[in-house]
Amino acid sequence: MDWFKKNLFADHLKMVLIFSLISGTTLLHYLARQDQNYFHIFLRELYFFPILLAAFWYGLRGGLIASAGISILYIPLVYAHWQQFSPADLDKSLEIILFNLIALVMGILRDQEKKRGQEKQEAILAMAGAIAHELNSPIQVVLGNSQLLQDDFESESEPYKELQIIINNTKKIGEIVKKISLLDRFALKEYTGDAQIIDISGGEHHDK
Repeated sequence: MDWFKKNLFADHLKMVLIFSLISGTTLLHYLARQDQNYFHIFLRELYFFPILLAAFWYGLRGGLIASAGISILYIPLVYAHWQQFSPADLDKSLEIILFNLIALVMGILRDQEKKRGQEKQEAILAMAGAIAHELNSPIQVVLGNSQLLQDDFESESEPYKELQIIINNTKKIGEIVKKISLLDRFALKEYTGDAQIIDISGGEHHDK
């Protein structure tokens, strides 16, 4: 549940940032004097930033929504200062088309990348589930036999205590295997050197 709340909050921040960039850039466009050509060109180029962010974070759908929103907001300004197909008019029109082409291309590429990542994650999770299933049986055998052997010794004897250590460690291994079997997503964390390992705790189910 905490993971869901954090991701929901992060999504809200991303959407606020994209909306703020689009609305802020548009406002500056409408407030700037028409003779400030270089400033308007700079602002048009600035529109690519929220488009790229939307495509990167939300894929094709997000990129196209951002580019469509920008087009709707920017077109009235273009036609308000239309000069009968002058080079400036053509440049602005082509820029609007480019907004949507960039959103289309980047969105498709991002969706393909996410799909490959999802397929890779699903394969890893399936393998982790299979490994956990295969490990569960020998763990239960070791645990059961150790507990049976304990019955042959006094609770204060050295063999009993040694067997208790085996039982405790076997239970810990069983808990780890259970976490692996319950993984429905995973994240990587730093290990020794440049290596990374799966963060088992990151894939646990949280009901709180």
